[in-house]
Amino acid sequence: MWKHTYPRSWGKLFERYIDEFLPDKKEEICSRADTEYAKLLAQKPDIGRGAMADTMDIWFCIVAFYEASGHVIDGEAFQVIHGWHIDRLRFLGRFINANRHKLPYRLMSGVYERYDKELREHRAKGEWVDAWDIAIDPDNRQEGYSFHLIGCPIAKHAKANGYTHLLPYLCKTDHVLAEVLHARLIRTKTEILGGDCCDYWYVGDESAAAKEFADLEKI
Repeated sequence: MWKHTYPRSWGKLFERYIDEFLPDKKEEICSRADTEYAKLLAQKPDIGRGAMADTMDIWFCIVAFYEASGHVIDGEAFQVIHGWHIDRLRFLGRFINANRHKLPYRLMSGVYERYDKELREHRAKGEWVDAWDIAIDPDNRQEGYSFHLIGCPIAKHAKANGYTHLLPYLCKTDHVLAEVLHARLIRTKTEILGGDCCDYWYVGDESAAAKEFADLEKI
């Protein structure tokens, strides 16, 4: 029996995918994923803790099951798996609407401005040296909430280890959660696709900005 070195919450979703599509290989794949995840975790850069760092754990989970399944559980499979994760959160859309409520933007402000503060504090002590840099509202947006993430450690890992084809599938999930809250993520570049940063601008999905960028690809 495998040890569940990978995150239990996400691991259950990957196991569900295996139950549905690869049931006869479950023991083999999960055992291998255990080993792969442990190797990846041992290489984890100094990115701190919290919601930002947790994204690296999801990335390692994707890579671990990708390798453990002989590349069968790929980016397309992760879209299915992430869809199940989002299904648990869809109820939020009944109460939170980014077109009418400030709550989504206050929550983002709390998360990312707290991260900025913690990052500066830890960097001053020589810690979190590999973490994302962040710029809050560098474009001076007049609506919604915007920030840039710079120096993505996940993109660095993907490029260094031959997983550049996988990471865009993780990046795209940012759009899905926004949609649950009746928001639109307007993003013009990501580091894995050659950008100098990953830009985020969240607005209501009925806003003028959302309509202006309606044809923008969701990267």
